[in-house]
Amino acid sequence: MATQDRRIRKTRAVLKDSLLSLMKEKNVKNITVKELCERADINRGTFYLHYKDIFDMLEQIETEFFSEFTDIIDNYGKELQKSRLYILENIFALTKKHKDFCLVLLSSRGDIGFIKKLLSRIHKIFVEVYGDEGIAAEYYFSFIIYGCIGVVENWLQGGAKESSQEIARLTENIILNGIKEYIKHK
Repeated sequence: MATQDRRIRKTRAVLKDSLLSLMKEKNVKNITVKELCERADINRGTFYLHYKDIFDMLEQIETEFFSEFTDIIDNYGKELQKSRLYILENIFALTKKHKDFCLVLLSSRGDIGFIKKLLSRIHKIFVEVYGDEGIAAEYYFSFIIYGCIGVVENWLQGGAKESSQEIARLTENIILNGIKEYIKHK
């Protein structure tokens, strides 16, 4: 039984890598099962044992990532002020673990609906921790979250050379001190 589980995991991993590789080249709606299977070097029957279609596959990949992401947020979100660095470290470790998926997600070929779902979950925690103090809170949230997305994208595109801990400390410093800290070192 363990051999079967390992083969299933391996097949799914090859399909996932192949899909993400194709998504770097073209929009997901233009990817066919046939070309995915050719890229993965598996037959179509094997694909259909695991997924209904390309969109089902992408949805399962997104669901897996979202589950891991929300576990991090939900486990520490209520104590955001106390565990901010730890949360950031775990989020950066997760993005590094799913580097190819995150790079595709943040590209023009990414799923904007999925990104909005992630942002909505983060926003919910932000409001629970800091309150909803009107328009100023929304601007702060937008500034912080889109800045973090920019850091993630830049870090991943640069090969994620810095450790998750290093990039988390830098991000926390940017969030808390902004440009003042950067100018101070100039």
